[in-house]
Amino acid sequence: MKCIKKQNFGQSLVEVIVAVGMMALLLTAVLALISLSVKNSRLAKDRTKAVGLAQEGIELMRAYRDKRGWIGLLAATGDNNLPKNWTVNDLLIGPCPGTNNIDGYYLRCVVLTMQPGGEVVVQVTVSWQEGGQTQKTIQTTKLSLWER
Repeated sequence: MKCIKKQNFGQSLVEVIVAVGMMALLLTAVLALISLSVKNSRLAKDRTKAVGLAQEGIELMRAYRDKRGWIGLLAATGDNNLPKNWTVNDLLIGPCPGTNNIDGYYLRCVVLTMQPGGEVVVQVTVSWQEGGQTQKTIQTTKLSLWER
């Protein structure tokens, strides 16, 4: 009698389960990576806009100095906030923080501080909510009486 060997063709159930599990794990990792990439992209876009708004606040203070003069800028440093009669940009009116809402998303706060050497430090803080956390960027510069 001849012995006939039985040949197995195809996959066993264990091999199929392992292959499906590995594919599911790989797919989960790829989806998590895509989700993280989208979140970081949105955060980078928001941060870029916030830095631009902070820089705009500094440029507005330079314009305020040039329009009102050095004495007008020094008068604005009294309570470390912009004066109520701020006219260069209405978005900067009000006490800091909380009322300087831009596009319903960003809050911009401009603080002026007089330094002993006669300089005025301008600090602009722009904050926004991202995923339940408050994000912020701070830009600082010194203005001086450069026309001396």
